[in-house]
Amino acid sequence: MGTGLTAEQQVIQRQLSMRAILWDMKKTETMDVSKLFGEAELFQVRMVSVCRQAAGQEEQDVYQSALQELCSFGMLEAQALLVTEDAGLAEYVYKMRDAQAYSQAGAPAGMAVVYYEPPNWRSKALADMIVLGFEEIGIQFLDRVHKRRNHLPWNILYTKRTCVREITMADLDELYALYEGEGITDYTEPLFERQEEEEYTKSYIANMYYYYGYGMWVVRDRQTGALLGRAGIERREVNAEVCMELGYIIGREYQNKGYATEVCRAIMDYAKEELAIRRLHCFIHPCNTVSVHLARKLGFELCADQDGGQEELAHWKKCLQE
Repeated sequence: MGTGLTAEQQVIQRQLSMRAILWDMKKTETMDVSKLFGEAELFQVRMVSVCRQAAGQEEQDVYQSALQELCSFGMLEAQALLVTEDAGLAEYVYKMRDAQAYSQAGAPAGMAVVYYEPPNWRSKALADMIVLGFEEIGIQFLDRVHKRRNHLPWNILYTKRTCVREITMADLDELYALYEGEGITDYTEPLFERQEEEEYTKSYIANMYYYYGYGMWVVRDRQTGALLGRAGIERREVNAEVCMELGYIIGREYQNKGYATEVCRAIMDYAKEELAIRRLHCFIHPCNTVSVHLARKLGFELCADQDGGQEELAHWKKCLQE
């Protein structure tokens, strides 16, 4: 653990999966990389320079030399991410995952790749992410790219008492227990039968999270790790309009303790600041008085129209930004 970290910075450091960055950038004097380099030092993420022995050196040789340098610091390939301005190197490393190659540690070879696209240049470089600069890019951003490459869940946000993160297959047993709680499925659909739910969850992770970057997440206690419930943002089509829907489920034993309010407010802030969502919606059965009360508490207003797909649900809306 690094010294001088605030409590929130310690949380960030603990959740990092990326431990090193292979840095293959030459013209950094024209860029503002202070944020990235400052955070790398703060969170003890090692910056490893990629060196070439000669002009025109093959991408394979360049990458292997970089891995040797990484190894000299006790770092594994799977712990690193490549940032490069070399389109050929980016493509070589990116394609390694499709070649079914494996590292000496037995993990799939290759790593996450971030390609820097020079100004006024539009290439077709293969990479996990293409960036135009580094002014706004920090360690957490690159760590999320690294997590996607290694099929690891994102920690979405933290509240005073909770951690909200993407669902994994390992969460399913606890989710079934959650949905068996008294009253949980009174106003929400139950989970599918196990095999169908597993297939649905795999597809959800691969498509919803990877394509949109949001969805329904799990809510866990920050201290104990206990599953408190689910919450997040879903896409719902109403009258040919795609609505961003705020939803939540809190386990029976954790209700009436303010968790829903705490988590939903944090998600609303995340939707506005990180996802640039302008408007959130809720669709609530009128008999679900607890959720109606929460919607009002969060500042949602009842709309005249109803959910065209389920007429019994009342439509609530809140503008996050004009």
